[in-house]
Amino acid sequence: MLLAIFSVFLSYFCVGSCYKILAVLPVPSKSHYAVLDPLLVKLAELGHDVTVYNPYPKKNKIPNYKEIDIASCMKLPVNIDTITMDDMASMASSPFSCLAFLFINLQNNNIPTCDPLLQLLNSTEKYDLFFTETFVSDAMLMYAAKFKVPVITYIPNVMFPWLASRMGNPDNPAYVPNILSGFVGEMSFFQRVQNTVLYGLSMILYPLRTSKNDDTIIHSVYESAPPVDDLIKNTSLLFIGANSVINSPMPMVPAVVDIGGIHIKPAKPLPKNIEKFINESKHGVVYFCMGSLLRGETFPPEKREAFLYAFSKIPQRVLWKWEGDVLPGKSDNIMISKWMPQRDILAHPNVKLFISHGGLLGTSEAVYEGVPVLGIPIFGDQRTNIKSLEANGAGELLDYNEISKEVVLEKIQRLLNDPKYKENAKLLSDRYRDRPMSPLDTAVYWTEYVIRHKGAPHLRTAAADMPWYQYLLLDVIAFIVAVLVAGLLIIYYTTKFILRAIYGLICGGGAKKGSSKSDKKKRN
Repeated sequence: MLLAIFSVFLSYFCVGSCYKILAVLPVPSKSHYAVLDPLLVKLAELGHDVTVYNPYPKKNKIPNYKEIDIASCMKLPVNIDTITMDDMASMASSPFSCLAFLFINLQNNNIPTCDPLLQLLNSTEKYDLFFTETFVSDAMLMYAAKFKVPVITYIPNVMFPWLASRMGNPDNPAYVPNILSGFVGEMSFFQRVQNTVLYGLSMILYPLRTSKNDDTIIHSVYESAPPVDDLIKNTSLLFIGANSVINSPMPMVPAVVDIGGIHIKPAKPLPKNIEKFINESKHGVVYFCMGSLLRGETFPPEKREAFLYAFSKIPQRVLWKWEGDVLPGKSDNIMISKWMPQRDILAHPNVKLFISHGGLLGTSEAVYEGVPVLGIPIFGDQRTNIKSLEANGAGELLDYNEISKEVVLEKIQRLLNDPKYKENAKLLSDRYRDRPMSPLDTAVYWTEYVIRHKGAPHLRTAAADMPWYQYLLLDVIAFIVAVLVAGLLIIYYTTKFILRAIYGLICGGGAKKGSSKSDKKKRN
């Protein structure tokens, strides 16, 4: 007991140096916020002074942890209270429409009028490090320039091509699937064509659309700020929420660090009613949740009825995150709730299947606990995540447009009754958990490392600062081609000259000899 109290007491004092850390989390999505939040809280528990500007402030105060609410400054690209599942599915009907959605809808222009963030620009505080998310905007990097500190950025999923490029990270579309492509592993010829086009469009549109917009935003409130391209070059480290067990493996430079699963905390006791519902199910439980943004109640009637029909035909009980007050046609084996403790539910050994939209956080939790997944991807990286589980035999993909009573029932029964899915999910779980350090400890170590080493510029590869034509070796290829062509031309013209000379000596001599004989005949 005394040892535990002493440990808690020590947690408020740094063992080494204490640092002042500033974080601005500009994306108003709980799933994005959930990736970095555990790290910032842990840093405060270790004694560092942490100040966080975010749209989801905590109800309970934490020592060394100061929060400023910026929810009024941020806006979602869609109204979650009115948008339906069909609306979201139509906006992201293909990888290219997803890409368009990113560049058209996810530009937050409220920052110049946001009082807390304007006040931050006038602050005289001193900081040692700046944290932010660079999802599809780099505007927040102006605070790193303002306070003249190293910056660590993060993204909750696989890297976008423009993020890989700035870190000098290999992102060859021949074998690295684009996050929006839905491809995993080895790609066919036409998949590589599509993947390459996605890569090219991303690399063209980002500077034309996003960087230009960011420059306008930054200089409207901070006139002396460097150009956004220069701010990007100050990035010391990039944390990514992906992991090679779930996502396709890709090479990573030292300045890119995988912290996938950092949000997964030890499971807590379930609410009594949910625990009773799960424990009393003789055949196990199916958990159904479409995430924090998508609402189950917005399924069109025919798709909702397809699930209700399938659930009525299986012996398992069903926990369904349903945001409405009533679920028409609900059978007795279904429990609905507007909110459910997903992490803790998936950890229960009696949960046999997770029906999900395929978001990376929920997918990671299912993989961690070895629960098979039936994925209904709607947008973004969700199709890629589910395709990866499918490739590993730990889940199946249910296309939103193919939802019907027969298809849903067939897939649910197969995932529940074929033991290979559970066996493969367990194998995937073993791989996912097998790491030299936990994701949280990894993130803490690299955060303090960057501060200790003044931004750790030695982690930055030369590729990060190369022009694209040098990175692709186009100048070297052009030089080699020029040398080869010049060499061939020299050989060609030298050979031609020599042959002409030889021909002239032979034929020229013969001609003179022949002409002398004809002259003699004429004289005779």
